[in-house]
Amino acid sequence: MKVKISNNYDIIIVGCGIAGSACGALLSAMEQKKVLILESASQIGGRATSFRGEAITNADKFRRTLAMCAHSWVSDRTEPDLDTMIKRKMLSGYVLETGGRGAWFTNRGRVSHALALFNKASIFYPNEGFVWYDHNWKPHILGRRNKYGWMGDEDYAEMVKVHKSKLQLRTIADAEKLDHITLKDWVEGITKNELAQEFHYAMGTFQTIINDPALNSAGENLKVFLQVQETGVHLTNGSWAFAGAPGHRFITEGFATTAKDAGSDIITGAAVKEIIIQDGKAGGVLAEIEGESVAIESPVVICTVPPKVLLRLIPQSLLTQNFVTSAKKIIHTSMVAAQVGMTRPLHEFCEIKVDPRSFYHTSMLIPESEGLFRGNVPLDIIAMSAIAPTSAPEGKHLLGMASSILADEAHDKKKVNIVIDGMLKFMDIAFKGWRKSVQWMLFTVGDTCILWRHPEDEWVDVKCSTIEGLYFAGDTYGKHINEGGIEGAVHSAFICAGAISGKNYLQYLPPVFR
Repeated sequence: MKVKISNNYDIIIVGCGIAGSACGALLSAMEQKKVLILESASQIGGRATSFRGEAITNADKFRRTLAMCAHSWVSDRTEPDLDTMIKRKMLSGYVLETGGRGAWFTNRGRVSHALALFNKASIFYPNEGFVWYDHNWKPHILGRRNKYGWMGDEDYAEMVKVHKSKLQLRTIADAEKLDHITLKDWVEGITKNELAQEFHYAMGTFQTIINDPALNSAGENLKVFLQVQETGVHLTNGSWAFAGAPGHRFITEGFATTAKDAGSDIITGAAVKEIIIQDGKAGGVLAEIEGESVAIESPVVICTVPPKVLLRLIPQSLLTQNFVTSAKKIIHTSMVAAQVGMTRPLHEFCEIKVDPRSFYHTSMLIPESEGLFRGNVPLDIIAMSAIAPTSAPEGKHLLGMASSILADEAHDKKKVNIVIDGMLKFMDIAFKGWRKSVQWMLFTVGDTCILWRHPEDEWVDVKCSTIEGLYFAGDTYGKHINEGGIEGAVHSAFICAGAISGKNYLQYLPPVFR
């Protein structure tokens, strides 16, 4: 084995996504701990990784990396097929995200503050403009404090009534009181107006990627709402943001560089098979590295993998029943996503004049009333290269599309194809003639986009209550975590580092994010 491994690590971290790399940076640079981070994939980044098109030279390797990093796979609806794309070098010059990825808060959230702590830059670029498509798929520009064009006076008044109820909440603690009330029950307790309900359910999906308001916690949504208010972002200028080159992997690379500069080690292609437990204490991990099984000792292990993977690394009998039950009920939000290479920018095909950097949305790609999916299936569209020009080669344009569904639906090929058919039908109606500009379409499906607790349950603590020295980090771990995705992963890392060190690392984040 070429990789040399020490046996004097203070901490081993399983997974080098955002949570793992952020924990590594905090504990090595701030606490001077000797840290080893093990990543099963061939590159770091986890679910927020990204790829340079010219670096994708082998279809099978790309599929494996996509599966291991992002729990995603390439749909056979991709046009042309992936092998042809690679052979013809059609992806060269593009920056590809792992499907439906974007960032709330632009450069004002936890991610940017955490990177700044280590003198690393945050490079998110937000949308400018928001276009809402009504039930007939006709566009309306959403303006601030103006009646929405698809609503009548009564509809708009009822929508505002719900909005004002949100504004009555002043603190995260206020929102936490609604953690175990579903978004559906909370909104329906304020208004019976269907268009008003639909709008706020759509806002809930923006914030959590959960389509079904009956599975969505009102408290979780309202925490995000409060943070959005505090940071000053808005649907029209910050509902989604992108990094451009090198893509979202810049987050993990920033933290990972910090950890390595502080003397820690990161090994890719290192699949952890077991967390070693001896006499109720963490003792290290058993990993497969370069085809060899290697036992690596450490008194502290931080596991950052999703709960469904975690439960394969530790005997469930060593965990509390509440932990196991909650872990199994974690809601996996999934994405059917497309990235499309075009010769012309998308806004040229819109029937109304819009900012090229606009975000396009319909909450009714596939209505729940059709009986195929839980909740309305939305469609979000954004011209990624208009926002971040380095996403595409000169003279070309990159379009992103994403529809959220649930994990079991993502594994139903028939349902996935229904979503893709709906996407293409919408595009043909809303952006007439757009296909003449299309050079390639890469469709991916992922079953672990953002993870959320079930409204009935509590978040799992970062410190294992039954195994000394075992900790967890990621967007499902932390008693008072109040965000999902990349923001939740950073939040959890700060909570976890604090639990290990006994210090309050949350003090380095703005109050609304603590």
